[in-house]
Amino acid sequence: MQECCQAAFSRSPLFAGRMVECHTKRFADGESLSDYADEFSCVGLMSVGLADVWCPAPDGTMTLLNTIRLGDCFGIAYLYGTSGMQTQVRARGNCEAVFIRKTLLQRLLITDAFFAERYFTLCNRKLQFLLGRITLLTAQSCRNRLIAYLLLNRNDDGMVALRGTKEELASRLSVSRAAIYREFSAMQKSGLIEMDKRGIRLPDPSRLEALLYNDSQGM
Repeated sequence: MQECCQAAFSRSPLFAGRMVECHTKRFADGESLSDYADEFSCVGLMSVGLADVWCPAPDGTMTLLNTIRLGDCFGIAYLYGTSGMQTQVRARGNCEAVFIRKTLLQRLLITDAFFAERYFTLCNRKLQFLLGRITLLTAQSCRNRLIAYLLLNRNDDGMVALRGTKEELASRLSVSRAAIYREFSAMQKSGLIEMDKRGIRLPDPSRLEALLYNDSQGM
């Protein structure tokens, strides 16, 4: 466990290898990490496994914003907030996270100029990331919503794990089941995606990005 904790601090752009007082907790698949962070007024740092960041809408639907991995922080934007996190961070499979008290981080911002600079840089990156996600998630057509979903959820190797059925994905994207099947079929025929037991592979994400930003371009 200590090695995982050290690896998380080493990979973190905020801590840059500097370890601070913390505690760790393990989570089962689907368990909420953000509720735990809120209860103890902490910022989280992923140390083992993956967790998904979901944004709840007033009608109860959930939008997947991001997947956090080793060294990624969550709850950092709420360091000075009086309310809890507005997003839900849920474990994808068994995972482990490191938790640091907000009061400790607030002291570091005052006493350590280099830490403060990294914090503001990280917040700036998160803001730019969210602006990009808003642009993608407001896509109107079924094709663009599906492309946006694939681009948002691909791993470093270009793989997208399809969690649940295609019918569930259609519901999540607010499109019809027939439309989602039609778009999957067209993308496969055009070589934009490849499907196997592991999920969906994007051979050339730049082609999908071109389609997303130039809707008049044909497949």
